[in-house]
Amino acid sequence: MRLFMSPNEIESDLKNAKVLMVDDTPANIDVLRKVLIREGYQLFFAHSGEKAIKIASRAIPDLILLDVMMPGMDGFETSRCLKRNEATQDIPIIFITAKNQPEDIIEGFKLGAVDYVNKPFRQEEVCMRVRHHLQTGVLMKQREHLIKDLRHSEERFRLLAHASPVGICQADIKGKIVYTNQKWQNILNLNEGDNWLQVIHAEDREKVERLWALSVHNLNECTLKFRITSQGETRWVQAHAIPLRYEESEIEGFVGTLEDITDFKRAEEQMLTAKNISEQARIAAEAANYAKSAFIANVSHELRTPLNGILGFTQLFKQDKNLNAEQQDGIEVIHRCGEYLLTLISDVLDLSKIEAGRIELYPADFHLESFISNIIDLFKMRTEQKGIAFNVQKNTPFPYVVQGDEKRLRQIIINLLSNAIKFTKEGSVTLIVRYEENKLHFQVSDTGIGIATDEVDKIFDPFQQVGDPRYKPEGTGLGLSITKTLVELMGGEIQVESLLGEGTTFLIVLNLPESMNQ
Repeated sequence: MRLFMSPNEIESDLKNAKVLMVDDTPANIDVLRKVLIREGYQLFFAHSGEKAIKIASRAIPDLILLDVMMPGMDGFETSRCLKRNEATQDIPIIFITAKNQPEDIIEGFKLGAVDYVNKPFRQEEVCMRVRHHLQTGVLMKQREHLIKDLRHSEERFRLLAHASPVGICQADIKGKIVYTNQKWQNILNLNEGDNWLQVIHAEDREKVERLWALSVHNLNECTLKFRITSQGETRWVQAHAIPLRYEESEIEGFVGTLEDITDFKRAEEQMLTAKNISEQARIAAEAANYAKSAFIANVSHELRTPLNGILGFTQLFKQDKNLNAEQQDGIEVIHRCGEYLLTLISDVLDLSKIEAGRIELYPADFHLESFISNIIDLFKMRTEQKGIAFNVQKNTPFPYVVQGDEKRLRQIIINLLSNAIKFTKEGSVTLIVRYEENKLHFQVSDTGIGIATDEVDKIFDPFQQVGDPRYKPEGTGLGLSITKTLVELMGGEIQVESLLGEGTTFLIVLNLPESMNQ
């Protein structure tokens, strides 16, 4: 069973998407039509709320772009009607309106809108928002299919357990039965809530309880052969138990099988079946992890290629002297957004590698003085553009050549300096660097917004953004998490000191030995 759609399959679904545009102004619809038709969508148009409801009920579009301010039935009332109709209530709606008061926006979201675009709108922004929500819809449909498959799988397990020729049980660490199938109950004459240890033959009880306790302590699987006494009859059984854990939580108990091994051949065949099922589950789990990593890597590649082309053309346009100031500003916005998306793609790919345990370092010799100087030159320009001071202190002489992963070291320092500049409106950013005993020490300080004491511990968690909420849309919350992982992978340490409203300081120590090839 495939767990994820390929990028090509997602793109194919997007090309077939249906979009309904609702606006009482034909010129507005014409502008949107010219933008969206290039994406290959099936487009529908309505100039009133009443007409929109009829089209939506008939065509069932994948997305609705809905103007709020229309005569007669306005966008809000149209949305209410759509949400009351079972056939159209799940269609995502993006409101397009000149109303930008908080109460209007809140009202829109209360009525079920998934997004809100203010007039006058940027065509590229609307296009990207439409694509984002259509893509989300494709992934949600995939999620529904996966949930359906999971339910079928659970039903298959229930039927298999019911029909299984071996006993199946889940028990807590003390032996109390949480779940059994009928076969288990037939063999031991026990039900849920009973303790399976109570039916062990008196001569085997001490040994079995000791091995069970050892298995619980070591979180090991265990296979036990022992005698039971049930309904006045003694039989030999073989029990196989596996520790039950949810993610990294403590052990919850065991799941296991039970066989009556009086007939040895039958017991041998059933044990082989159990092992095959276990192996198939392991292979399926590995395939799922591989599919996830491959999916993220493929999507990242597919996004990088066109994005690099966009950034390349914006660089050319920025050098065009024939563009007016407004056009130059627009090109700069596109370039800045493209760089942000490129950084986001790299962060997501790095996070995927970290989660899969596949991120690696590639140590090589490099010139430390030149490395530091290049970073200083880069951030002098950035701080000058923002109008804040950039102070640099190099407290000790550097070795000529050191050995380390230059790319990852650059990523660490750039992440920290970029954060410092982003969260500093006025004042300064300071970089202090020194080299002692094969270790690089550097400190990044700013006079920015700072971090509250109760939030400091959260800053290295993935997708966590702390501090002033006005800054949160400017980042993904991945940078510091990736930075901490890279520092630890390089055998280093990272610390943070901060006071709300007074600024933040990061202190990093990294192993960076001098090269033998000086």
